[in-house]
Formats: sequence, structure tokens, C-alpha cells
Amino acid sequence: MKTLTKAALAIAVVVAAAQANAQVTFYENQGFQGRAFTAQTNVADFGRFGFNDRASSVMVTGERWEVCEDVRYLGRCVVLRPGQYSTLGAMGLNDRISSVRAICHSQRIDERRYAPAPAPAVAQITFYEDERFGGRSLQPPGVSKMPARGRTPAPQPFTRMNASAGARLPPTQW
Repeated sequence: MKTLTKAALAIAVVVAAAQANAQVTFYENQGFQGRAFTAQTNVADFGRFGFNDRASSVMVTGERWEVCEDVRYLGRCVVLRPGQYSTLGAMGLNDRISSVRAICHSQRIDERRYAPAPAPAVAQITFYEDERFGGRSLQPPGVSKMPARGRTPAPQPFTRMNASAGARLPPTQW
């Protein structure tokens, strides 16, 4: 009996830890701009936080989240996968979300309830003129458009960079 109890407790801890990493951040304007509201647990009424019917873009981290048009998870609801949704207008939810709840990773969801897949996240690189991120900065064209998470695009030549070791070019020459 002790072994069964320990196993159940271990499973509960793992599920709780995975759920703890889940969060969703809503932004007042498209493109992740304006006021933000972050939830790490279910929120049955956005009005209590002054964010009812205000969300225009959203970032989902960790687990899936269900967003609903009405409080207490009523009305039309859509499941969001982890990712970045720069606009909610395409799915008809711009300025219409009133509640949100996390969806357990083991819960099965009908494919028709999902929102369109989010745009892939992009990695970004910035070069700084001085140590400790000081001086002028540069984001080379093409480099800031690389997809994240190991998806490597076709190689692109660096035509304006000196590739020799230790050479420093001022950003004006890049």
C-alpha cells in the first residue's frame, strides 16, 4: 500500500510541476503591445483584474490554455497551443476574452476546438559595440528572422561582416 501511495504522490508532484511552468500573457494591443496581464492559474473573470474584453494578442507558455468569451468559461471557447499569437482578430476573439483556464497535458481535446496554430517563434541576435551590452547595437538583416527551436533555415552568407577571428568592425561598416 505504501508503494502505491508513493507512486500516486510522485505523479501528482510531476503534474503540478508541469502545470506550474504554464502561463499565458495577454496584451491590450496587437503585436504584444500595451498593457499586459499574465495568468499562471485559471481566471474565471477577467473583470476582477480590469482586463475584461481587452486582449488583442497573447503569448502561451508551457501548456495549452482555453480562452472563453464569457466569464466562468462560458460562451465560445478556443484552445490555444503554446506559442505567440500576435493578433486575436483572425479567430474572432479580439477584445472578447473574459476567462481562461489551463488544459492538462493529458486531457484530450477535439481538434475542432483549437485555434489556428501560432506563428513560429523567431530567434533574434543583437551585436553590441562595447562589453556588457554597451554602445551602439546592430541586428543584422536575415539573422533576426531565424526560426527558433532548432529549425535551421538555408545558410545565408554574411556579406558585410569580417569573419576573421578577433577583428572588430564599427557598426557603421556592417
